[in-house]
Amino acid sequence: MPTPCIHGFPTEQCASCRDCPHGLAVGRCARCRAAATSRKASTATSVAHAPEEYAGYEIFYEPKLNGWRFRRADASPSALSYRSPFLARRAVDQAIAGDADGAESKPGKASARTTKSARGRQTA
Repeated sequence: MPTPCIHGFPTEQCASCRDCPHGLAVGRCARCRAAATSRKASTATSVAHAPEEYAGYEIFYEPKLNGWRFRRADASPSALSYRSPFLARRAVDQAIAGDADGAESKPGKASARTTKSARGRQTA
């Protein structure tokens, strides 16, 4: 029966204590560590992302951009891409709200700008 190492495992099975072919402990041998770390990682197959329909818009994944985009059935894709379908749905909601208001800016931004400019004009 093999003798246990200081870690309680048989010496041949302990990653810290077993000897490498070069006569050193595996954890201390630069050649063995380099061989272990130079292995190429396996490339995972890309997951197919199914397009979805949301509020009359199609939300789809574009692999070239590595992001999600949206479009109406008869329109071109959005200019921006989004990191998740959730963010793309949120952009659709903002686009719908922007179409209803007729404004492209976010609410609250215009009021902050007018307040700042109004303060700048006040002279006493």
